[in-house]
Amino acid sequence: MKLRNLFILIAGFMIGYQLGKRAAADDPNVVKGPQRQHSNGVGSNRAMRTVSAQAQRLADRATTKSLDAIKRTRTSIKDRLSNREVDDAVWN
Repeated sequence: MKLRNLFILIAGFMIGYQLGKRAAADDPNVVKGPQRQHSNGVGSNRAMRTVSAQAQRLADRATTKSLDAIKRTRTSIKDRLSNREVDDAVWN
């Protein structure tokens, strides 16, 4: 191994280490997100907060019901496929 190749290899490791360290650093804006002051906007209106909270609860319930429906459908399909007596040669 030539000395030049050794220096290139070491420089590559140093650059990779620095880039990896920079990529792994936490960005404070990503964790909390940008902050806005709500002096007279939606955030300060109690009625709007109540409506948005109720809408969120409604959306959560709808999500739960749709996931339950998907689970029931999958179970039904599995039951139908397992109950059928089909020749395995068709599937191979």
